[in-house]
Amino acid sequence: MRFLCLLVLCTLATDVFSQNNDEKLAAQYFSDKEYAKAADIYEDLARRQPESIYYYDNLLQCYILLKDFRNAEKLVDKRIKKFEDIYGYRVDKAYVYHLQELANERDKVFSELLRISLRSEEQADNLANGFLKRRFYDQAIQTYLNARRDLKNDQLFSFNLSDLYFYNNKMHEGTEELVSSAGENEYLMQDVKNRLVIAYKHKSDYNTLASVVLLKLQKRPDNLSYNELLVWAFTQQKDWNGAFIQTKAVDKRLKEDGRKVLELTYILLNNEEYEMAMKCYEYVKSLGSDKKFYYNAQQGMLTCGMLQLKARNGAPLESLRKLEAEYQAFLEANGTNWQTAEQIKELAELYIYYLHEPQKGINELNKVLSIPGVNPKLAAESKLDLGDAQLITGESWEADLLYKQVEKAYNTDALGQEAKFRYARLCYFRGEFEWSQTQLDVLKDATSQLISNNAMKLWLIIQDNIGLDSTEEALKVYAEADLLIFQNKLKEASEMLDGIPVKFPGHTLIDEIYFSKAVIAEKQARFSDAEVFYLKIIRDYSFDILADNALINLAHMYEYQMNDTAKAKKMYENIILNYTGSLFANEARKRYRILRGDMKIENSDGDDYWD
Repeated sequence: MRFLCLLVLCTLATDVFSQNNDEKLAAQYFSDKEYAKAADIYEDLARRQPESIYYYDNLLQCYILLKDFRNAEKLVDKRIKKFEDIYGYRVDKAYVYHLQELANERDKVFSELLRISLRSEEQADNLANGFLKRRFYDQAIQTYLNARRDLKNDQLFSFNLSDLYFYNNKMHEGTEELVSSAGENEYLMQDVKNRLVIAYKHKSDYNTLASVVLLKLQKRPDNLSYNELLVWAFTQQKDWNGAFIQTKAVDKRLKEDGRKVLELTYILLNNEEYEMAMKCYEYVKSLGSDKKFYYNAQQGMLTCGMLQLKARNGAPLESLRKLEAEYQAFLEANGTNWQTAEQIKELAELYIYYLHEPQKGINELNKVLSIPGVNPKLAAESKLDLGDAQLITGESWEADLLYKQVEKAYNTDALGQEAKFRYARLCYFRGEFEWSQTQLDVLKDATSQLISNNAMKLWLIIQDNIGLDSTEEALKVYAEADLLIFQNKLKEASEMLDGIPVKFPGHTLIDEIYFSKAVIAEKQARFSDAEVFYLKIIRDYSFDILADNALINLAHMYEYQMNDTAKAKKMYENIILNYTGSLFANEARKRYRILRGDMKIENSDGDDYWD
């Protein structure tokens, strides 16, 4: 008995081995386009395993490539007879007719298949997938529509249908399927948006979405999903005013007291549409101080003003004083506490970096640090700003202490990296170049792109100019001038910079001097002078370390200060095309796309990407 079992097992193993070899040989023949030889082997394999779909598909493909349609039909007919409920084989019969250009016979099979009364979603899927396999897309669409009719459910297969419509460039029909899905099931909203982003190739395609949604809203004006999609359509087209008007209408209908309008501000701020965001905050604030989002609107207006100020790297004194007054009014109304600590810190930043009143900034930051229960990270950020303020007032050792405190407390955090950078910058200002570079070496690979960029820039300035004379005297003078610029002592800094070429003729610091003089001119609102200096660096020092810095600064100045977007785009484009390895390449691409009119959106994971 044991011998008999062993004999059976050996025979089975031999058969399996033989079959595997035959299968490999057939695949090799097929790959070599020897289809007749491949067909002979697949015929034998199909006889041995008549249930195998793999052998059937390969054999049918061989017959088709050999144009042996008689055997192809025979093969398909056998499968149809054996597997009556698998509609894909009947579709294969239509496919064989189609390849022979026998339209009447093909259409007769189509007609028979599309007359089938579908009793389940699985049955409909079976038939539709058969059509899809052979690229009979119109018949697949009709199958899904028949399933809706037979199963009495108009929402079935919406995503399948939308995919097919979009594939066939039927944008209106594909959009309508997705909009209907979102209208019936709000949980599908994000999935619907993601599919529309993939399907739409041009910004103008969102006009289709708006038109479809507006028609739906005529019949169901209170459908929240339709309203949300309409707002989204406006934002995708950058029709911010349309988005604002529609959002206000939804907010009123739902009696949300401004919540929906505040949600719109997140998108606006993400796209740096500060003026429209401010309009939204003003609307929410206008609803009255008794409404629950009044306080949020106040905070938002201040934060929006500060973001705009930072993006433009300054503003006219009148605008700065107006923003100061708004902060003061807010804090007077709401007091000094953990809830207003962020706004106190922002007011301090306004004093320190823009109004150049560091002592007032110090007073505000000390308030933040004295608030019981204040957020620890906010307190640490306040210490860094306090260190800057102390440095501006000449208390460099106080700044040293504050930077080190934050670095020690957050040594594994981006905040600790920022503290390390500010300490390295302080060492540079002092002329301690070797120690500064040691700190900067660590930061060149910082997780924050901004910290990494700043560290690399300062490291390169030191590296490019260190050791050219035994005392490093020229770089020390330049670093001292850099500190004066940081302290807003612009006249003294300019005089010191002018003296460097006289005292150290032929020194390589000349492009750094031009750059610093451009920064001074920009701070003094002498934009034409700043432009001349930046352009000189770009033209005469295009291969030196500050060329891309000059380009990005000039681009920002054109965009924000001189309102010349055409010139700004040229500067950003110059970085993209000619400085591919620049630390500013990503920012240049981002700004270029915004100026070109591209749309920044958020995917379902909350990550930013560009459409």
